[in-house]
Amino acid sequence: MNIGIQTWGSDGDILPFMALAEGLQSAGHHTTVAYTSVDNKDYSAYSRRGGFQSFKACGAFATGMGDAMGDIVGTNDPMKQFVLVMKDFFDPAVEAMYEASTRLCSDNDIVIGHMMNHTLLSAAEKFHRPRAVVALAPLAIRTRQIPLFGPNLGPWLNPLTWMLGDYVGRKKLFARAEAIRKREGMRALKSTQEQLYTSRELTLIASSPTLTPRRKDWGAHIQICGDLRFSRDDLHIPMPPGLAEFISAGEPPVYMTFGSLSPFESEALDHLMSEAAEKAQCRAIIQSPSRNETGGNIFKCDRSPHAHVFPDCRAVVHHGGAGTTHSALRADCPSVVVEHAFDQLFWGQSLQKAGVAGPVLHRNTLTAGQLADAIRRTMDSAGMRRSATKLGQQMRTENGVAKAVDLIEQRFAR
Repeated sequence: MNIGIQTWGSDGDILPFMALAEGLQSAGHHTTVAYTSVDNKDYSAYSRRGGFQSFKACGAFATGMGDAMGDIVGTNDPMKQFVLVMKDFFDPAVEAMYEASTRLCSDNDIVIGHMMNHTLLSAAEKFHRPRAVVALAPLAIRTRQIPLFGPNLGPWLNPLTWMLGDYVGRKKLFARAEAIRKREGMRALKSTQEQLYTSRELTLIASSPTLTPRRKDWGAHIQICGDLRFSRDDLHIPMPPGLAEFISAGEPPVYMTFGSLSPFESEALDHLMSEAAEKAQCRAIIQSPSRNETGGNIFKCDRSPHAHVFPDCRAVVHHGGAGTTHSALRADCPSVVVEHAFDQLFWGQSLQKAGVAGPVLHRNTLTAGQLADAIRRTMDSAGMRRSATKLGQQMRTENGVAKAVDLIEQRFAR
């Protein structure tokens, strides 16, 4: 099959789709990825190594993600956070993204899109192309079992929260979608949850069933495939010089990273993490932008191959991003989660429920003392380590890309 894929966001939103494209290409399909990077990154190296095609939809944003994060982190309201993101990092790119969507739909047999990408939904309808959706977390997948927000009201009243969220979301987030649909002569969206975030053809939830069990009222078109990662792990990221020697020179360190959010207040965060490591009296690897240095019990680097480094660590301090959440647990590492925004509170609470993390910390109120206490409790918890080892063993048997490819072929290869 000829398969078009479109995604948008930061590393955590783009790399899983690159891994899926590589898996589909290896399975004999001709795959093309259109991506829109909110960090203005170039991901063409991944397509060259994976043998598939890729192109960037929208070259650059006027506002940098680091500049916008102050306002985003400044509110704990997820809807306000997404409104800010859409205003600065989706709406300015929407025409370029719709052009890319129409190109993918005209050139391919089926298309696969990020759940937020309304331009691909509209183009797929215009060209009558089957569309699959990939959700990187199950948060917007409607179910009677839990509410969208607030306390659990039971299976009869929980749907009211989803209906309200759907209405507010359409009004606040997708005005540009409606403008495109009106221009193209299409009907307005009735439900983002039923039409955009999911597809009746196929909806893949790219997270481990170890952390996100399937809801009983989901239809067969909604499937949990496991997280999407490259089969060769972190081959694309080299080991920083001196890191292997640092790891082997003493007791296992704590790894500290806030992933794609690291550039936000990087100097302050770097100081906070260093102080926390000192207070916790632990060796630490601190992932900090543009830093490669070693001093005493701390090694600083701008990035590292997590799949190869995490197994040698006692714990991972992170922001609760989906990718880091899965990588830490797959490496048998308990976590300390400092959520900033979006779905990070969900992942932090999921790790806590699984017994591999303590209470979620919050970026707005975080102190070095709080972080040090959380690190110490996590390192000293034999129960967290046992649970992480057990769940890590289960996760290492999963292959999200292979499962996703199999589900796509079952549904569309005729």
